Amino acid sequence: MDRNRRDFLKGCAAAGLGAGCGRAFAFFDPFVTTGGKAAGNNVIVSLFLRGAIDGLHLVVPYSGAERTAYEVKRGPANLAIPTERLRRIGTSPWAWHPRAGGGTGDGVGTAPKWLQKLYDANRLGIVHATGMPTPNRSHFESQAMMEMGTPGSTGSSSGWLARYLTAATGLPNPLIAPAMGFSGNLQTSLIGLDSAVSLANAQSFRVDGFHWGWNESNTDLSGHQGAYTRLFPLWQGDSTLETAGRTATEALEYMRGIDFGLYAAGNNDDGYAPGGGAVYPTDELGTQLRNLAQLIKLDTGVVAAAVDYGFWDTHEGQGMPNPGVANHYDWFGNLTEGLGRALDAFYTDLNAVSGLMNRVTVVIQSEFGRRFAPNQSGGTDHGYGNIMMALGNRVNGGQLHGTFPGLDDLSLVEGQDLDVTTDFRQVLSEALVKRMGLATNRVSQVFPGFAYDAGATALFQSG
Repeated sequence: MDRNRRDFLKGCAAAGLGAGCGRAFAFFDPFVTTGGKAAGNNVIVSLFLRGAIDGLHLVVPYSGAERTAYEVKRGPANLAIPTERLRRIGTSPWAWHPRAGGGTGDGVGTAPKWLQKLYDANRLGIVHATGMPTPNRSHFESQAMMEMGTPGSTGSSSGWLARYLTAATGLPNPLIAPAMGFSGNLQTSLIGLDSAVSLANAQSFRVDGFHWGWNESNTDLSGHQGAYTRLFPLWQGDSTLETAGRTATEALEYMRGIDFGLYAAGNNDDGYAPGGGAVYPTDELGTQLRNLAQLIKLDTGVVAAAVDYGFWDTHEGQGMPNPGVANHYDWFGNLTEGLGRALDAFYTDLNAVSGLMNRVTVVIQSEFGRRFAPNQSGGTDHGYGNIMMALGNRVNGGQLHGTFPGLDDLSLVEGQDLDVTTDFRQVLSEALVKRMGLATNRVSQVFPGFAYDAGATALFQSG
């Protein structure tokens, strides 16, 4: 679905169509052309696991001292996953939760899928013991601090992705906007950026408020037209507002012309056909990543995107996997499989286009980890240190990064939580410097007060 911008504008003029959304499209420039596309730029995707994933239930101690401590603390509450139910990570003392690599009916010896497959292919990397410099066990405060990039403070007026886009140089002229937030509300990481666009899913991207259909015309009514045809005449003047309105009109018309539905032969021939045989889950995360992949393939100039995947607050019934037993219920496992399926589809889809996953990097994080010892409700309470992950062809995948601090009582924070040995800002800064080309001396503009150490982590490749 490659579109030439000039043809698009001619179509707009001929049809007299459009809609306005004000400054949400401040960066839309339909007159800038680079071979009919925005520049083939790098893209960073921030995937936030809302609710605080239990990293020790996803990447599980398999052997050695950490396994002993794990069984002592989690065994009595029946939350220690037996080694025979785990998918070991190479010959390391760590293993995946079985649903990271297979469905409920797949034994742990079956061919790996999803997260495990991506890790084994050196496309997914894991960082142990990440988090903020000091604990904060409030979901709302911790999420805000991480998304603002300001640990200890929620008073910033902008998020870290917004500040990156302000500090970066040489960004492309996007067709629609440089940043997309896939959510009902704009993610905190993007606040403060006028040109960021928030949408629950791309197919619903529209102007609401009309008492008749946005896209549809009623053939039973003489002269009836879709609501989108009525907004262009509102922006006929030369004022700044009216000029911005026309620009927004053109952006919305571009989006309106894209069929974000799935391709179906004979039923939706103009729909989107994922590449490489990718099959996206039909849930919200799968749909949003599919929409994002489509916009990236269209080369619309998206530089940054924020996506959420929630419900990890497993205070009760966290779940015990029983691989090989089809359809058993496992709350945590269901979420893990959903995450893995969506990321694998996103990677497979984009990687089917030569070189595209060399340009796209996904960073996955959560607000904090879970307490090491389970509670009395078969779950885990709010903790501290946690894993981060990164996905892409320029990720040093197939490796466990960072320093694991230990699970013995003396190593735990306050005797109950995994410690933090890698500041989350170090991981994000490295992604911005090595993958997005941010100058090292500009990192402090994105993360005020943080000193980036170029040699502290090696999760990403430059270029």
